[in-house]
Amino acid sequence: MLSEPGLLILFTVSFDQDIEILIIDDHAISRHFTFEALRQFSANIRQARTGHEAISFTRNWFPGLIYTDIHLPDTCGLDVVQKIRSAWPPGRSLPQFVVITGDCSSRLRRRLKQANVTEILLKPVRMEDIRASAQRLIHLDSTVQESPVQVSAAAVDHALRELFFRELTTRLPLLDGYISQLDWKPAGEILHQLIASSAMCREQELENCSRLLYKAISSNPKPKTIAQAYHPFLQAAAQTKRNLVPDYS
Repeated sequence: MLSEPGLLILFTVSFDQDIEILIIDDHAISRHFTFEALRQFSANIRQARTGHEAISFTRNWFPGLIYTDIHLPDTCGLDVVQKIRSAWPPGRSLPQFVVITGDCSSRLRRRLKQANVTEILLKPVRMEDIRASAQRLIHLDSTVQESPVQVSAAAVDHALRELFFRELTTRLPLLDGYISQLDWKPAGEILHQLIASSAMCREQELENCSRLLYKAISSNPKPKTIAQAYHPFLQAAAQTKRNLVPDYS
């Protein structure tokens, strides 16, 4: 909640034993966004960029909550869930798994059910949604002791927007190259992340244009259709970078 302009009051939850949390996501903005949402619940949060890194963490560290993306650079997030679960030490309570994804297909839902994933959060996800899932899974009640912690909302927002500026600076030339080469798969992967970043940084025009371009290259790509979507996308991206410069500088 906001107690005064620019000041965010969080509540750090006190447990007899501090719950440990693992965030698995190759997208820097998404990792930071999820971390900021969960930091009130734990002083021990680790972040993994790949499935291999996450599995390495859990060989000798046993978090109670694991938040993972589906699309990782080296594997599928569901494969990571299954490998962590199968290697979990006997006698220890299994972690709760939360999948954050923009894929709401029936096929994925069946796979998530088979993998015994605890919860699914659909992108674009809000910080409030992530916090609410943590509260449900930790089984918070009125007997839990809470200590208020003041966090600058502007500082959180600035960090996200700085990451977004860097992402646009590096990803836009790559995206242009992939589209020029008609290489739709990596172009789609970049747009998928830009949609999420735009939503988290509240850049609605770029989010809308990214969705239209993603749609254009995902279904029977045609030069005219792509050109019609790409031009407004570039305009929106340029305007977004101009919007972000005061925050970044």
